[in-house]
Amino acid sequence: MGEILVNAKFLGAGLNGVHRTAAEFTQQLVRRARRPDPHAASCARGTRGQEENGHTVRLLSPPGAQALAGLTPEVRKGAFGAGQGWEMLTLPRAARGSLLVNFCNLAPLLHANSAVMIHDAQTFLYPEDYSGRQARAYRRLLPWIGRRARRVLTVSEFARQSLASFGIAPLDKIDVVHNGTDHLTREAPDPEILGRLGLAPGSYVLTVGSAKGYKNMRTIFEALRDPPAGGQRLVVAGGPGALAYHDRGWTPPAHALFTGFVSDAELRALYTGASAFLFPSLTEGFGLPPVEAMHSGTPVIAAHAGAMPEVCSDGALLVPPEDPQAWREALDALLSSRELVGHLVARGAERAAQLSWDAAGERLWQVLEPLVPPTRPAQAGTASRGPAYGWDSGGSSLSTSSAISKR
Repeated sequence: MGEILVNAKFLGAGLNGVHRTAAEFTQQLVRRARRPDPHAASCARGTRGQEENGHTVRLLSPPGAQALAGLTPEVRKGAFGAGQGWEMLTLPRAARGSLLVNFCNLAPLLHANSAVMIHDAQTFLYPEDYSGRQARAYRRLLPWIGRRARRVLTVSEFARQSLASFGIAPLDKIDVVHNGTDHLTREAPDPEILGRLGLAPGSYVLTVGSAKGYKNMRTIFEALRDPPAGGQRLVVAGGPGALAYHDRGWTPPAHALFTGFVSDAELRALYTGASAFLFPSLTEGFGLPPVEAMHSGTPVIAAHAGAMPEVCSDGALLVPPEDPQAWREALDALLSSRELVGHLVARGAERAAQLSWDAAGERLWQVLEPLVPPTRPAQAGTASRGPAYGWDSGGSSLSTSSAISKR
């Protein structure tokens, strides 16, 4: 028997992509905490496989956190507020004696048995895209957190190598746990968005918007300066409008359409209706959108950069990230070949199926379970302190990408 405590501070914040994956990973822990153990030895009254893992999972949060998708936090008040002070000072005291798991890049320095998921090294790789107090704090804190944590988790081998190269943690301390990607399949597509935008299925190519430099939208704009074959439009889902790109000196093509914020259901409809999905990032720690597109049966062209070769594998066409001609040639080849489309859709579906949240949960449990200390005798009667989740306790599922404009 042991106890896993999850830093659930994310339940009191706006749900960006990292927070949503934190909820998904937490649900995976909840579902595995007390499931039957297939490796358990038989006992006098039972048979092999009927014993349980025996661990409990509890969520600790500052005041202001809300229950989400069946995850109910135990609120712990402290003298240091509900932000960084709570995370760095109140939380480690509340979690003393248990394994503390942190899924959102930051973790308290004062807890001796913690695991922290650091999703990428973007603030080090492209500091010009991350200005302000928070970015400076990340660059300063992450190496300290990496040194203090018992294990560091990250979402790709590329991210693992990046974290090590910036001195955040040595390679032998970092474990890769790929994100799950099948969250969007829980949503029924909302095809009405195509009508609202004046689009027909198969009449456009899709990308996701961002004015950050490493997202590399300038190359897509240049590659699609002239409309692709058949008058295909470029649809930019999420992110800012055209003015933000003009302000950076990037001129979107005249046929580009900017959607602004889209819901999960709308995003899935846009994926499904697109002739192709383009993902030009110069770096990504993981990169969910290409695999979301694969789940939607859409052929993908992605940059041969960051974690994209690892994540997409042979389910996408990979092209040099900053070569507009290569992007245009790849898209023209795709739009002119049903055989190539069929090949990419089939290979993409196979790759996407491998990156499920269930597979992510299995890998996460494999890494964390050996770190769980036995419950101390003094803790035996403390179940009433807060929700202790078991196999049947996970609530409704959570979609991970609804804030597409906040990626």
